[in-house]
Amino acid sequence: MFKKLIHSKRAVIIGIIFALLISFFWYQKAVEAYDVVIDGKVVAQVKDGEEFWDAVAEYQDSVGKELGHSVKNLSNIELQKTRLNSKLLETDFKKLAKNANLAIEGYRLLIDGKQLCAVYDKSELEKLLEEYKNGFVKGIDENASVKSIGFKQKTEIKKGLVEIADLVDSKRAGELLDEKEQEAAVVEVKEGENAWTIAQNHDISIVALEKMNPQVVMEKLFPGDKLVVSPFKSRLDVIINLENSVVESIPFKTETIKDNQMYSNQKKVTKPGIPGEKKVTYDIVLENGLQVSMNTAKTEIIKDPVNRVVRIGAKTTVSRGGSRNYGVVSGKRVSSNFGWRTHPISGKKSFHDGVDIAASHGTGVYAYSAGTVSFAGWNGGYGKVVYIDHGNGLQTRYAHMSAISVRVGQRVSAGKKIGAVGSTGNSTGAHLHFEVLKYGSLKNPFNYI
Repeated sequence: MFKKLIHSKRAVIIGIIFALLISFFWYQKAVEAYDVVIDGKVVAQVKDGEEFWDAVAEYQDSVGKELGHSVKNLSNIELQKTRLNSKLLETDFKKLAKNANLAIEGYRLLIDGKQLCAVYDKSELEKLLEEYKNGFVKGIDENASVKSIGFKQKTEIKKGLVEIADLVDSKRAGELLDEKEQEAAVVEVKEGENAWTIAQNHDISIVALEKMNPQVVMEKLFPGDKLVVSPFKSRLDVIINLENSVVESIPFKTETIKDNQMYSNQKKVTKPGIPGEKKVTYDIVLENGLQVSMNTAKTEIIKDPVNRVVRIGAKTTVSRGGSRNYGVVSGKRVSSNFGWRTHPISGKKSFHDGVDIAASHGTGVYAYSAGTVSFAGWNGGYGKVVYIDHGNGLQTRYAHMSAISVRVGQRVSAGKKIGAVGSTGNSTGAHLHFEVLKYGSLKNPFNYI
């Protein structure tokens, strides 16, 4: 009886120990988990390691099929056994697998070493860059010869692993290339404004304003016209070297014969002058379509000018003498002739109403012949200007002066100082703009001086 009791107690103890062991192992299994460590950072916990790895492989495979190319996993993914933390536990393995940093063999566009975008197909980038460059050729005279076109910044297309998140299609790559770091500043011309006042208000030179608006004739601005006063800044600048030839006129000289039977403001042309022609070839550098430099490369005489012979009255009128004396002013050179002129960049034509004679600021300006001052003061684009009526339908105009020495109604003699050279109104530098009108019609001033 005693032996049976001992055996019974031993069986109970063994049963209890066995139950405790089962409970211990069950508890250990219940609190066991894996930290998901991606690139050294714990992002979640999972209970089933094998199922997690299957989800990662499945995600990588699905992305590859979607792109049509195999992808690589750039992330360092580890599972580390740990105790369960219910707050970190993740059961959606597909969601968790998307933390993997996948990449594909592609091409990066670098501008001065900085990545702008990345695509799968290299030819897409090459095509976009070519189209971008050619976009700046628009607006250039079709007769011009583009010698070279390239980028100001260093551009590279590099092959390598590209993260899926960085990959863009060709449309988005083109948009990124076209994006401006700063848009151009454009103003509208208001009543009473001219190129000189606009340039002054925006702290730029007339020359800079002309370069930013090559299609605009600065002497003929009207309210409502729009002008660029600050160019856009792009991510990638295009430099174009071009060559263009335009035909320009060569002014003829005038031979005069004095006639005591004629008044000083009377002239009789016994032999008309014929302007010559020259072909001027310019080397031009453009940056994003705007002129950086323009230099004369070659000049070819097409036709020599024919001197004009004029019989004039004995009473003196001013006339040209030597290479610097233009009669109405002593100048350095003729900076712009009378008549039609062609812009060497745009190829567009505009009509110039008089002659521009470059001269130093303050140089004296003299009346062409005796007459009466019909206007003296400020007149829009002319700046400070004097009109002189010489009778017989003849009128002369002297524009852009820095000072006026006569008043309306004053009678002046030939060679009388009426003012000084300046750069007022729509002027690109110190010069005299001289016009001659006969019964209201513009005439070539070189037929008179």
